[in-house]
This record gives sequence, C-alpha cells and structure tokens, in this order.
Amino acid sequence: MFYENATRKDSHADQPYRFALPASGRSRPVTVATVLLAALLGSLIGSFSNVVIYRLPVGRSIVHPGSSCPHCGRRLGPLELVPIVSWAVQGARCRGCGVRISARYPAVEALVAAGFGLLAWVWSPLDSPVAFAFLAVWWTLLVIATFIDLDHHEIPDALTLPGTALGLAAAALWGAEPDLPSLSGAAFGAALGAGLLTVVNRLGALVLRRLRDTSERLWPIGFDQANLAALAGVLGGLAVGLALATVSALANLATRRTLRLPEGIVWLAWLAGLALSPWTIGVVDAVGGSLVACGAAALAGATVWWIHDLHRSKPPEAPAAAADDSDEPVAMGFGDVKLAALLGVVLGWERLLVGLFVAVLTGAIVGVAQRLAGGTRIVPFGPFLALGGVLALFVGDALLAAYLAALGVG
Repeated sequence: MFYENATRKDSHADQPYRFALPASGRSRPVTVATVLLAALLGSLIGSFSNVVIYRLPVGRSIVHPGSSCPHCGRRLGPLELVPIVSWAVQGARCRGCGVRISARYPAVEALVAAGFGLLAWVWSPLDSPVAFAFLAVWWTLLVIATFIDLDHHEIPDALTLPGTALGLAAAALWGAEPDLPSLSGAAFGAALGAGLLTVVNRLGALVLRRLRDTSERLWPIGFDQANLAALAGVLGGLAVGLALATVSALANLATRRTLRLPEGIVWLAWLAGLALSPWTIGVVDAVGGSLVACGAAALAGATVWWIHDLHRSKPPEAPAAAADDSDEPVAMGFGDVKLAALLGVVLGWERLLVGLFVAVLTGAIVGVAQRLAGGTRIVPFGPFLALGGVLALFVGDALLAAYLAALGVG
C-alpha cells in the first residue's frame, strides 16, 4: 500500500508503531528534580502564554510593552509576575486599582507547568531532548489555541502552521524515538488530520448551502485545489491527487484565472468514486489517498495565504476571479483543520484517530449537556480537539483497548 511505511511501522524502528508510553529503556532514571525544573519552566512559559492569549487575537505585540493591568494600565513589577504565587499573595486583585484578577491567569500557568512536568517524566529532557523540547512547544500551543478559541472562536494560523512545520523538523531530528512517529509518519498524520476535517468542512458547508456552489474562490490556490485533490485521490490514490492539485494551481497562475469545477459536482463525483473504490484501486488506497492529498493541498493553500496575509497587502485577484463570500454557512472552522494537522504531526495516524474520536465524543456530550441545561453559548470544537490530542498522546493505548473491549474485539 502507498502509505505502509508511514502507518504500519515507524520507518526508523524495528517494531510496529505503538500506543504505549515509554516505560523502560531510559539510559538514566528521571529524577524529581528534572520534573520540578521542567514544571518551573512551564509556569514561566504559562505566564507568557497569558500574554499571547490576550494580545495575539487583537493584533497587539506579544513582546512590547511589558505586562500591565488591563484595567488601570499600571506596569507590573517583578514581584507581581511570579507565576501562580503573585496571584495568590495579592488576593487575586491588582495592587494598583484593586480590580479582581481572573483565576484564568494562574490556571493557564498551572496547566502549562503540569504539562511540562508530565512531558519531562515521559520524555526526559536528558534522554530525549529534541522530543521534550518540541512536545513542550506543542503543549503550549494547544493551551494557547484552546483559550483563544474559547474567547474568539478562532485559532490563529500563527500558532498552528509554524507549529506543524516545526514538528516536521523535530520528527526528522528525534530519529528512532519509539513512541513518536518518524518524519514520514508525522507528515502522513498531519496531512490526514487536515484532510479529514477539510472533507467535513467542505461537505458540511455544501449541505448547509443545499448543494449550491460556493462563491468562496481563492486564486491561485485554495479550496478548489483541496477539492480536486480529494476527488483525484479517491480515483487514483495519493500521487494522482497531489498531481492534479499541483496542476490546477499552476494552471491558475498561467492563465491568471480561477479555473474550477462547481464544488457540488466535485463532491458528488467524489462520493461516486468512493462507492466504486472496491472495484477500482481499493477502499483503503482510495480513502487514504483522498484524505491525505486533500489535507496536503489544504495545508499548502493555508500556508500560502497565511504568508501573504503577513504582508497585510491587498489579496491578489486574477482578472476573472470570483468574489469571496465570507458569510457562507460553515460546518467546521478552517482553524480546526490546521489544529488537526498540528495534532497529527505528533500523534501519527493511529493515535490521531483516537484523538479525533475522543474530541467528537466529548464535544457531543458537552453539547447535549449544555442543551439540556438550557445554555446558549456555543463551545467551539478546538478545545475538544486539543483535549483529544493530549489524551491520545498519553493514554491512547488504554483508550483504544477499552474501546475494542467494549466492541468485543481482541
């Protein structure tokens, strides 16, 4: 199969890719001091994370000016910036204006600190420095993305896209780390995660539009190329899907036009190709090739537009490009697509599927409970994705075993 090396085995390991956490084989034991130092570092990073959570969504610099009270504007002194401790000593109030300080600030600091300590216990920075360093970044990005999504219902590309790229670089360096994917497994997991949620995004929006074509067309690369990659992948596999997406983007550049097929036709053809896949290239290659090609094309387009938007210039328009319609119904935010890629780069495909299952299950439970309680606030999907990813990383084996046992398998 086209993805055998990326899925069934870690290409750098001699044994099948496992869900189990490292329990033995360390060159030296993890000491309490190592865990505590990691947690201390995490509390400091958590303090900075609060700044990012507050400033990044509104476009403010995260490094200048220094921290201050958001109510009275008074600059905070060094003794007021000690993670967790300062909040407790000050009675959860600003020393200047006396306004109550939200418990979220020490909660974020404690959450990041706990994550760093747990990561140091599982992936000791003494034995697995690259793995620990990136997983610490990964954990921090998930915490920041979670709280920003709760506040603003968005996940900034500045967190997920560079994080995914950094994860691929880390995967190339951590080598034969037995409980993390190889570079090929990380790339496969990232593309698969993005592809799964892109398909949900596009099919869900198509249903909400009652099969009407979208006017959200991006030139030279965007949703059209992800759609075509999914269609070609389900018909001919991963290589064909990637090739058609590339040809489509190059054709747009060459003609200065947005050459496209109506989205409804593309996805109806995709469903037909999926139904016929047992008699064409096989169900596994069709589904895998379609999702991974779609995810790779979606991430490529997202990266192009994120880099372009950093320049804050007018978006490029082809002479015959259709206007965007940002008011179209959305089944799933595209920020979730990129967050799934960030999860996949660490989890690989197996644990990614466990994480997505947990995210959907917990999201459904919370949604039903909220509806029964009469709540009206919409909880975004990003926090559930982050929760599912963390649980899949640490206890994915136990969750999978319990699920299979419930089904009577194994």
